[in-house]
Amino acid sequence: MRLVLQLSKENPALAESEAKGLYPKAKPLADGLLITEGDAGLLRRLVMTRFAGRLLAETNTLDKLKLPAYKSFAVRLSRLGGKEPSQTIINAVAGQIKGTVDLNEPKVIVRVFTDGKKYWITEQLYEFSAKSFAARDVNARLVFHPASLQPKYGRILLNLSGVTKGKILDPFCGVGGLVLEAGEMGLKAVGVDIDEKYAEGAAENIWFYRFEKKVKIECADFLEWKGGKFDAVVTDLPYGRSSALHGKKLDELYLAAFKKMKTHSRRLVVMGPKDLAPLLKKAGWKPKQKFQLYMHKSLMRWAHVCDL
Repeated sequence: MRLVLQLSKENPALAESEAKGLYPKAKPLADGLLITEGDAGLLRRLVMTRFAGRLLAETNTLDKLKLPAYKSFAVRLSRLGGKEPSQTIINAVAGQIKGTVDLNEPKVIVRVFTDGKKYWITEQLYEFSAKSFAARDVNARLVFHPASLQPKYGRILLNLSGVTKGKILDPFCGVGGLVLEAGEMGLKAVGVDIDEKYAEGAAENIWFYRFEKKVKIECADFLEWKGGKFDAVVTDLPYGRSSALHGKKLDELYLAAFKKMKTHSRRLVVMGPKDLAPLLKKAGWKPKQKFQLYMHKSLMRWAHVCDL
């Protein structure tokens, strides 16, 4: 299926990389607009894509369009450029669709993207809504920890891994914020934490959201853990919990952990409190991408995507 994705403007480079994690064949159409071939079922995983849909027509003119008929529909416009009146575009498209216009509760939204020179007409399949994360928000979980990863960021990291089917390892899972998202996305995951309190909390959260069949939690020192191979290691590093530092300084822990991660996967997505590229390279990883994520006004985190 040919899909068109409109990216968020919040962090364009990160938004494009997240989309390409799920749709590696994606190519730019216009500013903030991608086209790709792929499984529409993956769209719901995206965080930094505003709208996405099946491409119905790509044209320089709105004359003589061949569009499907719908029982009820509404036409919406996403303008990337140009000065043509919005209602003129909407009316031109709506007038060539058989069916009943329903602006309140349409069965289908036909979304038109334009840069002022071309038009991409789509049957909308996805619209991002932060409400989809509300049930798994840090404050909604059975076991709460203020430093646990919010669903939005966990999902971004997982999407950057490029794993659409497979198994994820989080070696510093805390109370399970990241592996919860893996379970909700249909991925298998293993979470490891040295702190018994956190590991038990993660297990309770997994039980609370009914992800026990997909996600397993183990209480262990990751540096001594004997687990197997994974499609990717995806983790948010500890950076303040004394119980998680194995008696080491942070950089010592990070370097030892990065070396250990190579025995479990050839793909790593890691988030930490600073630019970790020097340590990752020292451990033998090849950083491919690096992003700054603003968790809130006073806290910034660095995300790295690496291969061996």
